[in-house]
Amino acid sequence: MHQPRVSTPFPGPKAREILALDRKFMSQSMTRLYPIVAEQGCGCWISDVDGNLFLDFTAGIAVNATGCLHPQIMEAIEKQAHRLLHFSLADFYHPLGAQLAQRLAGPGQMKSTAYF
Repeated sequence: MHQPRVSTPFPGPKAREILALDRKFMSQSMTRLYPIVAEQGCGCWISDVDGNLFLDFTAGIAVNATGCLHPQIMEAIEKQAHRLLHFSLADFYHPLGAQLAQRLAGPGQMKSTAYF
């Protein structure tokens, strides 16, 4: 069973290097509340570049909160990546776009439309 673990001063030495690099070369218009420099995630857990482990309460901001590496989502991504990796529904039609819009309309197919 996992539990949060912070084994370095926070932020750790590797994180501080990356934070300095970010401050120097990235626009600071993006606000980040916590100095966590993520390296890997699994489910609701995220580890940083210094090996600290956090319970990720922000997994899925602005999307479905499925956590990291959900097996069904990873399977769907891998399957789709072998077929068509990038595609804009704003430029062309695709069966999955129409099918998802239909599912979002809900039971009874009430008159509604989806905007992606």
